[in-house]
Amino acid sequence: MKYCFHFLFLLISFSNVKAQDSRFTLEVNYGLNGNFFVTSYDEISGPQPHTYFYNKNFLGTIGGGELAYRISKKSSIIAGYSRSVNAGKKNFSGLVGNAEVYINDFKIRHYNNFYYAGYKYLLNKKKIEFSIDIGPVLVYSSSQDIIIEGADFIGITESNFKNSNSVEGGLFAGIHLSKSIDKHFELGLKVRGYHLISVASFEALTLTPTLSYKF
Repeated sequence: MKYCFHFLFLLISFSNVKAQDSRFTLEVNYGLNGNFFVTSYDEISGPQPHTYFYNKNFLGTIGGGELAYRISKKSSIIAGYSRSVNAGKKNFSGLVGNAEVYINDFKIRHYNNFYYAGYKYLLNKKKIEFSIDIGPVLVYSSSQDIIIEGADFIGITESNFKNSNSVEGGLFAGIHLSKSIDKHFELGLKVRGYHLISVASFEALTLTPTLSYKF
């Protein structure tokens, strides 16, 4: 609890600083993510008969936080973290061997954890600020699947970094529109794309409203 009071004290202290003299910007964001990977699984190939539940919905959610440090009037360095979730609702009814298997509205999920750093450049500073950003990203993922094969195998699994080394590296790029609502707070809208160089694929496109605090 004492750390919360210390943090609040720092915010109050920084509130006496003029917005134009602010060096740091703390941002939180939450919105939509479109994940291209989670719809690309092959559920047809494999030993017959089988039923594979791998794919999730293209649209999901993403949320996170970001810290920016201004190094010049128009340039900042940034670092942040975001977590996305894409789910798929699955149903199944049938015999697997002598057992009747029933799956009803069961959700399987794919999670991406984005850790990134980068460079932000302010293109336009008027009533509505327009900036772009770019940088490297590491994506740690975990994915839940259901596998039914033949008459004697049912698998409910989750692949993640611990058991499958599920991490990829790539680049992100985005644009950000924001507007001041008082001396320190800004509301905005951010669009970003994530490309994974390690597997040569476009991973996700995100659209998130943002709330930022300058101090």
